[in-house]
Amino acid sequence: MRRISLILTGAVICAVFALGGTASAQGTTSTCTTQSSKVVGGTVKGSLYSRYVNSAQKEYATCGYAKKAMNKVIAMGLEKPKIVLAYRCTPTVAMSNPNKVEYKCVFKGADSAMYVRLTFTVTYKHG
Repeated sequence: MRRISLILTGAVICAVFALGGTASAQGTTSTCTTQSSKVVGGTVKGSLYSRYVNSAQKEYATCGYAKKAMNKVIAMGLEKPKIVLAYRCTPTVAMSNPNKVEYKCVFKGADSAMYVRLTFTVTYKHG
């Protein structure tokens, strides 16, 4: 009887350690900022939301990586849905003259429930 309880206790401890490093189910939101000479005001502020972030793909849920994606989208002047640095970015034109575009970029984990959403609005300069 003592052996069984020791084995079960060991199994529970192993499970706790094994699951301790897994993805967080609770979502987190952070604000990411980048600069560009192509936008009015020179600064773009984005909102980065992530949940179920796993250790293998955690770089996609950082402001540093989101900033790279924002800069690439702004440089391209994205006007139709496209994959940019692993994010699926979809533009919505909010206003024309000046061109104001709202972007929603989503990254979904390959073999996990990981979800990252980057949203930002850009008002482009003329010419």
